[in-house]
Amino acid sequence: MIFETLNESADRGELLLVDGGLCHWHLRRDRQLTIREILVLPERRGQGIGVAMLERLKSTPGASSVFAKCPVDLAANEWYRAMGFLREGTETTKTNRRLNLWRLKL
Repeated sequence: MIFETLNESADRGELLLVDGGLCHWHLRRDRQLTIREILVLPERRGQGIGVAMLERLKSTPGASSVFAKCPVDLAANEWYRAMGFLREGTETTKTNRRLNLWRLKL
């Protein structure tokens, strides 16, 4: 993440900052809300911060689904599954990293 990008997102209201975490997201014209980054401080994990951020995203006016990509080797994939996201497939980046594609219909 670079400051300029985050600043532009904040200006659009697409940056959620909470005590212990942040979520950088974008609502597309087709009503898909894309999570670009979602971060919870390691010492705050397991305290419901990610769940609270997701609940705020789900209440975004105009959003019909929440979409995210997550590297297949990260434990965060289990969080997406536990939150009700369905895995739509996988894709491979230019650097050969495999990503799971997750969607939560609203």
